[in-house]
Amino acid sequence: MNPQDNQLHDLEMIISKVLRIGVMTAGICLLWGWVGMWIKDGDALSHFQTYQPEPLLEKVQWALLMQDRPLLIALFGLVILVCLPLLRVLLTGILFCKQKDFRLALMAFLVFGTLVASFFLGIEL
Repeated sequence: MNPQDNQLHDLEMIISKVLRIGVMTAGICLLWGWVGMWIKDGDALSHFQTYQPEPLLEKVQWALLMQDRPLLIALFGLVILVCLPLLRVLLTGILFCKQKDFRLALMAFLVFGTLVASFFLGIEL
């Protein structure tokens, strides 16, 4: 195995570890936040009986104002979980660049840009 292949394998392993750590961190944050909300509010699911859309920034501002740490931790876990596919596509594009496969790298970066744009288009701020 030549040094170039070792570098690429190491980069693939880094991507794998980053994704595993991200999923574990998101899971811990979500569990911690949900358990905290359950302890704080008792029945945390009772207010989900009717759907009431709320903008994300309003929810975060309210949680900051009320110092609702369990909700903030749960939202942070969700942000991590949603950003992991973005990170995967970005790191894959970098991997393709290192492999000098610029067409696939360009496609990966176009997919990355499309994902970022779709997230911003879908968020009601």
